[in-house]
Amino acid sequence: MAFRARITIGPTSRIVLLTCTLLAAAVLCASTFQSDTALLSTPNLPWAVLIVLFAVAESSVLHIQLRREARTVSLSEIPLVLGLFLASPMALVSARLIGALAVFIFIRRQPYMKLIFNVGLMSFDGALAVAVFRALPHHDLGPTAWIATYVTTVVCGSMSALAVTTVIGLVEARPTPRDIGLALISGVPGSAMVATIGLVGLLAVHADARSWFLLLLVAGIVVAAYRAYAGLSERHLNLERLYQFTQAVSRTPEIDGVLRNVLQQALTIMRSDRAEVVFIGDEQRQALRVSLIPGRELLREEGTADDPVLRAIVAGGTPVLVPRQGRSPHRDWADTRGIRDLLAVPLRGDAGVVGALVVADRVGDVRTFDKEDARLLETVAAHAAVALQNSRLVDRLRHEALHDALTGLPNRTYLHRVMAEVLVELKANPTRRAALMIMDLNGFKEVNDTLGHLHGDLLLREVGHRLIEVMGSTNTVARLGGDEFALLLPDCPSAAHAEQVAADVLAALQVPARVDDVELEVGASIGIALAPIHGLDGGVLLKRADTAMYAAKNSGRGAVVYTTELDEANPARLVLASELRQGLTRDEFLVLGQPQADLLTGEVVGVEALLRWRHPERGLVSPDDFLDVAERTGLLRALTAAVLRESVAACASWRAQGIELSVSVNLSARSLLDPDLFEDTLAVLALHRLPPRLLTFEITEHSVMSDMVGSGAVLDRLRQAGIRLSVDDFGTGYSSLSYLSQLPVDEVKIDKHFVMGLTSTPRDAAIVRSVIDLGANLGLSVVAEGVEDAETWERLFELGCERGQGFWLGRPMPLADIPSWIQTHGPVPIPAEPGPRLLRTLGSQPASAAIARRPA
Repeated sequence: MAFRARITIGPTSRIVLLTCTLLAAAVLCASTFQSDTALLSTPNLPWAVLIVLFAVAESSVLHIQLRREARTVSLSEIPLVLGLFLASPMALVSARLIGALAVFIFIRRQPYMKLIFNVGLMSFDGALAVAVFRALPHHDLGPTAWIATYVTTVVCGSMSALAVTTVIGLVEARPTPRDIGLALISGVPGSAMVATIGLVGLLAVHADARSWFLLLLVAGIVVAAYRAYAGLSERHLNLERLYQFTQAVSRTPEIDGVLRNVLQQALTIMRSDRAEVVFIGDEQRQALRVSLIPGRELLREEGTADDPVLRAIVAGGTPVLVPRQGRSPHRDWADTRGIRDLLAVPLRGDAGVVGALVVADRVGDVRTFDKEDARLLETVAAHAAVALQNSRLVDRLRHEALHDALTGLPNRTYLHRVMAEVLVELKANPTRRAALMIMDLNGFKEVNDTLGHLHGDLLLREVGHRLIEVMGSTNTVARLGGDEFALLLPDCPSAAHAEQVAADVLAALQVPARVDDVELEVGASIGIALAPIHGLDGGVLLKRADTAMYAAKNSGRGAVVYTTELDEANPARLVLASELRQGLTRDEFLVLGQPQADLLTGEVVGVEALLRWRHPERGLVSPDDFLDVAERTGLLRALTAAVLRESVAACASWRAQGIELSVSVNLSARSLLDPDLFEDTLAVLALHRLPPRLLTFEITEHSVMSDMVGSGAVLDRLRQAGIRLSVDDFGTGYSSLSYLSQLPVDEVKIDKHFVMGLTSTPRDAAIVRSVIDLGANLGLSVVAEGVEDAETWERLFELGCERGQGFWLGRPMPLADIPSWIQTHGPVPIPAEPGPRLLRTLGSQPASAAIARRPA
């Protein structure tokens, strides 16, 4: 029995040397021949017939696939056994060589170097067989001759396998002792089986020459049955491989993983040495070739799509088959590239043929690619196309899940993943440092309000581009949402380095951005947290960088590095939060009221409710000192509800006493987001039977602009219910005519800092005058806070302001004291010369209009 194996390109000199060695061994074996006559005179076996028998046996082989090495068990032992008994030694050797060469040259189309090797191997195989057989006892056709035949075929098969293993080791990898041992023994069962068939045939024809016909008939039936069985087995095996292939590609959602599995399975299923996936460009000029190199790594090569195989696939959309035997229009092209046989099938996508799956150089010399293989590879390509489309979809969805849709930057989820990786590295290497920055744009909402969201979106994209340019590819730039970005420096040696990077970012943003032919200037505030100094947890670092960012925004410093003094969770704040909870339980909070007077008549027309904390140790505490802690600890809702209840109850009590005043209650941004605010407010009004027009909610510009959509919806419902709305501290926030005209408000309150500088600072006076004129033009009432003296009162009166509030009119007092205070103080005296607006008002209404009714 002879073994064949696929010889890949290797050192030519080594193959020639081994071939010469085999030829020398053949000559040495031939020199031992003592006689050139056949052992048996009958039946006569002509030399030409023996050549044909060897050729037929060599071309009719049993194909065995062992992992990546294809070995063929030929049936040449049958004519070898016949030749040992019925032919002369030289006739046997020459027939063995000529019959095999005819098959190798005309059927298998072996390359010349492999052909040279097989010349030496066939010569050595035939000469060794004669030498071994004639050296052993072989009397007649008895058991002794049978044993000699078995020994001869086993020795020849083993030596042939050893020679093939040696040549593979010379050109590819040195064989291990285990490889050599397997080569020597793996073919013994097959050799013995085929030799037995040869002996049976020899005994039959020796007994009766006419049994040739029966032997040929039985052999034909056996071969046909075997091939049918082998075909069925191979189809079952292919189905199993297809199932395994489908499972393999479905388990890997990444494109590289799918490509790796497709190529590996194509090599295995098609038993080929080479496989590649070719993707064709949109204009069918460029091609990307992806192949699998040793170690299961992908190799990508870009080139042109000008080879005839790709052109044929794109043009016809059908498989291209280039077998070893037969005619093919691509045979010459394959020969010039050293390709023995090739099979390419189209790879289809949504737009038609997008590429090809190509396998080449089928392992072994016996079989080549055929139409059945083409159908099988088409099935593989169909599964591969679906898997690649799914993987592209998965990659796109994964990208969308990890990136911001507007800017294309990584999002918060991506940032957390990268931070986790960086922090793991920091824990492993304590000497390393990293920095996390949170950046918030200044004035971005003004861009949205003035120019619209389209310009705002374009500005965010421009900011993203500038951040990438400054940060480079080694750092991470992410958009967290809105106008907030995160910058991660995985290697930051010091806080000074982080501050310098932040300065570079701020400098890049200072350059005006041209957005749709409009130049926009935008600033930013940056908070910096350092790892591991400020923590080794991603959530902690984000929180501390955010804290530092708000400190930068409030201080106007641009960039601030986190310190514990900025942290709301420091011990002092924790103590304050605990005392707040106790204060609510102990009823330590007091609601005071500060009167508001009509500048036209001097009459008190309203009261603003002010919350104070009667702290047992600190005395009366202002809301500025505890509201921020209350909001962050979830206590603000309870405080707001308490102020609302007490203020509405007091207002109802005044009304019952014949004093109809409005009461104003302050709402924070968090209160506007409370889903129960509307219903709770109506419930309190209904409980005390107070008309909604006597309740005013004061809101700050910042509280509305933090969530324009959500806040606007709540304010609309309150306004529709009859509750008045006032913008508090107007002039300190966005102060946009655009946003003010959109809000359902009834009045604006000028911030006290401007009012207090009215008589001394021209700039403040201009702002106050502008706000009063703005209110008049929009039909809004204007209230001035911070009226501390008569001169300010008179100046506001002259400018046409409608209401005033401040210490000169009255300090905050308990709500229950308001009626007695009004009775004691009476109306505020008005100047002798009213302002122009008041003159118009006086001419259109009675002097007693809007005066609160008092008891006599």
